Order: sequence, then structure tokens, then C-alpha cells
Amino acid sequence: MPRRYLNLTPLPEALAAMRQAFPSLDHAETVPLREAVGRVTAEPLYAECSVPPVDIAKFDGYAVKSCETRGAQDQRPLPLLEYARINTGEVFPPPFDAVVMIEDTWDEGGIPRIRKSAAFGQHIRRAGEDVRAGEIVLPKGHRIRPFDIGALATYGIDRVSVRSVRVGIVPTGSDLVPLGTAPGPGQTIETNTLMAEAYLTGVGATCRRYEIVPDDPDLIRKAVEKAVGENDIVILSAGSSAGTRDFSRDVVGEIGEIIFHGIAVRPGKPVLLANVDGKPVLGMPGYPVAAQTILREVAGNLLSWWGLSPLPGGELDVRLSRRLASDLGFDEFVPVSVGRVNGTCWATPHPRGSGIQMAVVRANGYLHIPAEREGIEGGEEVRVRLTVPPASIARTLVCVGRRDPVLGELGNCLSETGYLIHCCNASAMGAVLALRANTCHAASIVIPETEAAWSDQVLRYLPDVDLLRVPVARTELGIASADPLDAGSLASLRVANRPKSAAAQFLLDAWLDREGIETAQSGEPADARVCSAHEAREAGLRFTPIGHESCDLVVREELAADEGVAALILAARSPEFRAYLRAVGREPED
Repeated sequence: MPRRYLNLTPLPEALAAMRQAFPSLDHAETVPLREAVGRVTAEPLYAECSVPPVDIAKFDGYAVKSCETRGAQDQRPLPLLEYARINTGEVFPPPFDAVVMIEDTWDEGGIPRIRKSAAFGQHIRRAGEDVRAGEIVLPKGHRIRPFDIGALATYGIDRVSVRSVRVGIVPTGSDLVPLGTAPGPGQTIETNTLMAEAYLTGVGATCRRYEIVPDDPDLIRKAVEKAVGENDIVILSAGSSAGTRDFSRDVVGEIGEIIFHGIAVRPGKPVLLANVDGKPVLGMPGYPVAAQTILREVAGNLLSWWGLSPLPGGELDVRLSRRLASDLGFDEFVPVSVGRVNGTCWATPHPRGSGIQMAVVRANGYLHIPAEREGIEGGEEVRVRLTVPPASIARTLVCVGRRDPVLGELGNCLSETGYLIHCCNASAMGAVLALRANTCHAASIVIPETEAAWSDQVLRYLPDVDLLRVPVARTELGIASADPLDAGSLASLRVANRPKSAAAQFLLDAWLDREGIETAQSGEPADARVCSAHEAREAGLRFTPIGHESCDLVVREELAADEGVAALILAARSPEFRAYLRAVGREPED
């Protein structure tokens, strides 16, 4: 039976409908102080005692009567006639009214002497100077920070009333297995509810994850009803789209009222919100990046409406490194990497798509393309919401181009210097254009080792730019086959023409042309494939070399003196990185 597809509600309308359907909660619970970090105060917190409770000394020294020290000078030092030895934090004794620090005195015949008179009240902490009993310490609605805990304990507060939102998280899907279980064919480790629990706990909610529920409407219904009875909000992970095994809409539609199914947002379009017994049930997409968007933009919005506090994160106005297209009518959220190049902060987009989870891991922020925009032009100023501390942007190097796996280990070596490298995948032409526009610190270029390759693919597009070529790694490529390749076998050889890079494609095409070999069509069986020498050895196959490809970092010479770029160049030449290349069968370039 065909399933009705989603009706897409604009994001602002969806959020407004959600807030109208679910007024702000007024739930609170009292928790021990040590469990209060990240929670939001439900009522003001008042000091139980004054700090300090009595007058105390600020420093080690002598308690004195200030009137008896008048006239003390360098040329006319005075002995202390009436005094009391006192240490920092000790109760200040009457009838004294000032403290002289021990380093401002010297002993002469057992009597301390001073060269400077003491003022009334000098170096005394008065009772209640920090806070007085009954004084407000934190207001209602304050997100409790780690350093608040020590102060609250000092002021006699050992339990805290905090806003309480209980979230039930139910994973659904017959293909899911729990973390710690090796997935079989067609199975996936259930991770979205782990992510949801971590995020929502961070904003101050109390989360409970339930066991995985198979794709069975009756079992899903029972799980939803149980979770609704035990929580303030329920999140269903997966099953909210329009596939043949997506039962969330049918189930919650039978036991509650659908508020919307599908919103005009990317990624995260197939989201579902229903009212079941007066409580929100949010159907979250199964793709991880789409799920992250819905957690942040929808679930987070509702919890903020209910008085919890969003995770702290900065925003930064930057320039977009290249044009981003977007469909009108959709709010789109794009992961980006932000770095400062020659004094300007540039945001370089990562690949978009609900299933590309590493794009979010590699990014340090994201930007929002509003529904009324058809895209954003390169060079335009945009606001990025950072997912890292703002201070880390100054230590971030952006590399655009082929994301060769060895660059990850290069970043690992670089991290020891305090710098981070963000690799943004792009074609060789995209990398060269980023270099030309001066929007990145380095470009990652993978080219075949031929006389003309460097000039044809790089220099011809940057004729007036002084470049520094930093060799990273070279790879021997060839044909892997079960049997040796000789004159007889070459005539009937069928080669799978699907190499991993344009450089490998170039070398393969040249070799096939020389040998007069036809390639296998897509889907046809093949006798041999293109791979590296290392891969062929690991598979126990014969290897016929066809050439080398090199992976280089290309830097504008004026950036080479930048501290971070210099550290990157040193890391590429380091013994540790070169040893890693040899271990994985790649040849370090000289």
C-alpha cells in the first residue's frame, strides 16, 4: 500500500506550533550540589551564612592599633608596642583595628619594627565582605557552572532546586544492534540515542534510554505508551520517514494527535511531532546528521522554551569561501570549518547530506541558510555558530582538496604543537581555486608523477602566485591480479576501471593505451583491479606497477612564515610522520 509522503511545514511555523501545543513546564527537583553542574536553577539561591562569618586577617603579620603606628617612616622606624601575631584567615582579635604584613616589618631585639604607618581597617576582611547570610547568590534560571559549585558550598548550600525535564529516548529498527555488539550484514550499531542522551543531558534534561524496539507497530506502541507515562517528552529514533518499515506516524497517530510530519529543513526533513496524553512525542530521523539537526533545532528549542539552557557556544561573523546553493523554501544547516587566513576568518563548507556524519566531526561550526535565500555567494559575510571554543579558531588550519587518509595522521602529529588541521574535501580544481582566492592555509593536491602534471594541474591556474610545494607522500600504483601478467594474458585481460583518484585514473588510462587493453564495463566481472602495491601485497595478489601518484600540500609562500603553517610543514617532515608512512606502505617524499 503506498504511503502518504510528508507534508513539509516551514521551520518557524513548526516551532510556533510546538510551543503553542506544549506550554512551559514548571517542574523542579532538588539534587545534591555535586550533581547540579549543567542544571538550571528553579528558584533563587540565597547564602545560608555570611562569608567570612567574622572579621579575619587577609595576610600573615601583626594585628595592631593603627593610632600607635602614626609617624612611622623610613628615616624614623617605630617599634610595635602592643600587637598580636596573626596568620591569614585567623579571627581578628580586639582591640586591634589593622594588620601589618610580616614582610613590612623586621625584628630588632625581639621587637618588630615598621617604616610605614597602618591605616584603620588595613588588611582585614570584614564579616560578610564576600556575601552576607540571606543575600542572593544565583538567580532563578541560571545554568550552574563548575566554578559555581565551590562558592555555593562555601555559602552553606548543599542541595539545589533545579528545573526538571525528563526525556525518554526510544530507538526503533529491526536492523539495529546495541553498542558493543558487532553488526552483521545489514545491521547497524544504534548510536543516535547515545548522541541524543549526551546532547540533552548537556542542556540540563534528565534522560532515560530504552531498549531497541523492532519494526513492529504493536511493540512500538507499547514502548511509546510506557515512555509517555514515565517522562515529560519522548523521542523516537528513526521510523519517522515514509518507508515501508517506518511505523512511527501510524502508531502515534492512533494514540495521539499529529502536530506536524515533515518540516522544510535540511538535513532533518522527515521529523514528526505528536501530542500523546498532553506530552510531546518527537519522531527523529535515522540518519545521524539529520538527527543532530532535529535535536539542536527542534528538541533543543522546546527544552529552551521549557526553561532549560542551551549548550554554551559562540557565534562568529566570517566570510564564506565559496558559493553555496540552496533550494528556496528550505532552512538548511551546513557544517563548515572556520580558520583565519591572512587576518580574515573564512568558513569552508563540508559535504552536505544526512548520512555524512564525519562532515560534522571534521567541522568546527555550522551556518544557517534561511528558507528565503536561494544560496550564499562566495565572499559574503555569514554568521557561523561555533561548536568549539572561539579561542580554538586562531589555532585552526584549513586544508582544501583531496582528503588523503594520511592527512589524518599528519593532523595527529600537528596536534602536539597546539594546532589543528581541518581537511575540507574538494576536487583538485576546487583546491587550486581556494589557493587562488587565499581562503585556505594549504591545498591538498594528488597528481600523477609525470613531467607535465604539476604544471598542467596547478601552475597554469596560478601563474602569478608564488607557491611552496610540501611533499607529503607518494604511492606506487599498479594492477593487482591473481596470475602474472604476460603477453598472452594481457590480450584478454579485463580491468576494473574504478580507481580511487584522478591521478590513478590518468596512470591507468595511459597504461591501458600502451598495452591495448579494453576495460570491463560496469557490472562485468574483472580479472584485475587498480590498487597500491601495499594493498596488493596484503591481499596476496600479483602486482604490475603502472606509476606513482604524489600527495602534496601546496602553500602560498607569504603564508609559510605563519606560525601554524610552519608547524604544519615541520610535521610533514618529521621522523614520526615519515615512520607512519612507511608502516602503511606509503613512501615519504624527499
